[in-house]
Amino acid sequence: MPQFERDGITINYQDTGDPEAPAVVLLHGFTSDLRSWTPLVEDFAADYRVIAPDLRGHGESSAPEGPDSFSIEALASDLAALLDHLQVDICALVGTSFGGMVALQFAVAWPERLAGLVLSDTSAAFDHPDYAAAYRDREARLAGFVDTVERFGVIEAGKRAARSIEDPFLADAVRTRYARMSREGILGCARVRRERPDLLPRLGQRLTVPVLICIGEDDPVRSASDVMARELPGARQITFRATGHSVPTLQPAAFAREVLRFFADIEDGKPIAGARMV
Repeated sequence: MPQFERDGITINYQDTGDPEAPAVVLLHGFTSDLRSWTPLVEDFAADYRVIAPDLRGHGESSAPEGPDSFSIEALASDLAALLDHLQVDICALVGTSFGGMVALQFAVAWPERLAGLVLSDTSAAFDHPDYAAAYRDREARLAGFVDTVERFGVIEAGKRAARSIEDPFLADAVRTRYARMSREGILGCARVRRERPDLLPRLGQRLTVPVLICIGEDDPVRSASDVMARELPGARQITFRATGHSVPTLQPAAFAREVLRFFADIEDGKPIAGARMV
């Protein structure tokens, strides 16, 4: 896969489809990498140029040492630099979970570079009084995972994560995925998740592009997604029935259908606002 260098950081990425077509950029979640988008790339590449990077500290991209090397601003700047390198002025941006946090930061910093924004399984602030207990329980589990990485390393964290998975194939895939990440990448991006700025007060002022918000009915992050949606009354909000965290992974066909419909409605000038369950 091609790679791009900036300020001593290597950004690994995939570039698929017609280079003259409108660009769609896909940002993966925490501890994942660009391969998580594989089931969706073909659907999107039929009409769009699809760019999927490994975020800093993930996959084949660099995991620089030192706490100052990781911030939500640095991750968003990586994307801006990659788009400059690929000579992409405007794109549609799709971010899931941690990738959605990076997408939001990019959208607030460079709204003029977006034609549309898709936010799945994500939040605009680390904490809020209206977040449900399920959200806080999930964050406590993530904090425990990060503590294991800090104390015992990524290999041990992967082994512990795989213990609860009965399918041997899936358990091995979890161990392999964690083994691909570095301790610096996990700890650095975990800190970014916690310390990112609260963007809720800025959403209505800065996000004037069409926004699609996707969330699973059973996702522990759902309450945080609902809080974000309150600040974006012009957004389209889709809830996926009987679905947990990571709609693009759990419901790839349905997710692709809704995202492509959203893009088509933008291009046709149709109304965007509304909420429904699929």
